[in-house]
Amino acid sequence: MLDGPLVAFFASRTAPAEALALSQRWAHEMVEANRVVVSGFHSPIERAVLDILLRGRCAVVVTLGRSLYRNIPAHLKQAYEENRLLFLSFRGYERPSFSSSQLRNWATARLASEVVFAPFDERSQLSTLHFTLRRGTTPCRILA
Repeated sequence: MLDGPLVAFFASRTAPAEALALSQRWAHEMVEANRVVVSGFHSPIERAVLDILLRGRCAVVVTLGRSLYRNIPAHLKQAYEENRLLFLSFRGYERPSFSSSQLRNWATARLASEVVFAPFDERSQLSTLHFTLRRGTTPCRILA
């Protein structure tokens, strides 16, 4: 899964109203294109995208800002057993924190050959990540 191009996806927990519909449409496009998506899948919109990707039988990389799960969550178990889901942990802590979520987001972006953001408020923690990435070489965009 990590050998090919990965598309990173980020969505704020406090995203504007239009972000969910745009993200769901994008997720369906990823299913059609059979792309591998990498994300923490932590925010409500990221979870909605994950559900679409898994129903569409896409391969998914879930990045964690905590230690790996002792038990695979039930809603992820089938995809994991079918080798369509990979977990990557960037921290050995059991409890996620603000700093571990920031580390997870930056590490996730570094894995990707393309980065996509759901629309977010300029006060979002994602704005710093987006601001930095758009000045680099990795293609980066906000869904519109």
